[in-house]
This record gives sequence, structure tokens and C-alpha cells, in this order.
Amino acid sequence: MSSQKVYLVFAKQSSPFDAEGTIDPLVGIFSDESECYRIESEQPDYGVSWETRDVEDAGEHTIAPGDTVYAYHYMATFRPTPDGEQAIELLSDAAVEDVFFQEENARKKLEVGDLQVITVGELRLEGDFQIIEGP
Repeated sequence: MSSQKVYLVFAKQSSPFDAEGTIDPLVGIFSDESECYRIESEQPDYGVSWETRDVEDAGEHTIAPGDTVYAYHYMATFRPTPDGEQAIELLSDAAVEDVFFQEENARKKLEVGDLQVITVGELRLEGDFQIIEGP
């Protein structure tokens, strides 16, 4: 079984926690690096960056736009926002440790972290993907 490469895209922006601060949330996962360059050129107000990750559990399936993947974050926490709500710290300090294709493999990590459910090729500049929380 060979691993497949995906591109995690981040966008630097104002923090919801501190008006003076910035965050660099995960805003999308893409299967083609040319999409990262396109987003960077189309979103000049954001400090767009990306990094590669291997998806070890895709088997023979080729990761493509429209696929669902799971970004695993180790030990994320919640912080209060200025509006009195709470936001998960995935937006600023919990790095993506792994990316999974199979939900059952991803859920094994919930004992010590959280998952974001992401559609490959979808861009969400606020990083507001569905979150599956650990215990």
C-alpha cells in the first residue's frame, strides 16, 4: 500500500480570540498543488501557505476533489471569543498531525485529539469545517 500526497492550505487572518492577534487556520485540503498557487493568487489579503501530508490509508483509491478526508489535530482546546462564545483552538495552535481517508481509522485517534471533516477541493477561509471531538 502506497501513501498519497495532499496539500493542506492555511490562510493567515485576524484572530477571533484577540483583536490584535492573527491565526493561520487550515482552510482546505487539495489533491493538486496547482490549486494552492491559484488560491494564493486569488486571495491576496490572506497570507496563504501550504504543506504536504501523506494519506497512508487510501489504499488503491486516488484522492480527488469531492473525497472526504479527516484531519487529525492532537489535543486541541477551546477558548472564549470576544462575543462570549467559544471556538476550538484548531484555528490557531493545534497542528494537523495526520490526514486519513477512512473514517474508522481517523476515529481511532479521538482518544487524544479532534478531527476536522474536510471535502477535498473545498476552500473555507474561516476554517469552519465540521469537527468531531474526542472524549
